[in-house]
Amino acid sequence: MAESQRRLSTIHQSLTRPVLLAGAERQLAIANWITAAALILGGGLHWYTAGMGAFLLTVGHWALVQAAKFDPQLSQVYIRHIRYQNYYPARASVWAPAAHIRPSVPTPKDMRT
Repeated sequence: MAESQRRLSTIHQSLTRPVLLAGAERQLAIANWITAAALILGGGLHWYTAGMGAFLLTVGHWALVQAAKFDPQLSQVYIRHIRYQNYYPARASVWAPAAHIRPSVPTPKDMRT
């Protein structure tokens, strides 16, 4: 192919960048903020609930930002990880159906269809 026929396409960074909210994963940041708001407003406006809510907002969000710097999709990777088995044996189960073995050379019946 000639160089003049080569087509170049621009891939914008916004299409490949992960969706973060204030530097943290979006779902975890929203859950952190809702938890802090529920602690402050739902527990009554006392100085210790406000302090715990502020602590959760600052330190909790800082921890989420540090985790997002390590891996922006850490929560999805963890959820996928806990769904896997601890050990996968190198053989099939006794109750597994037998594998269908196809011939390497097609039969005349297969060639007609």
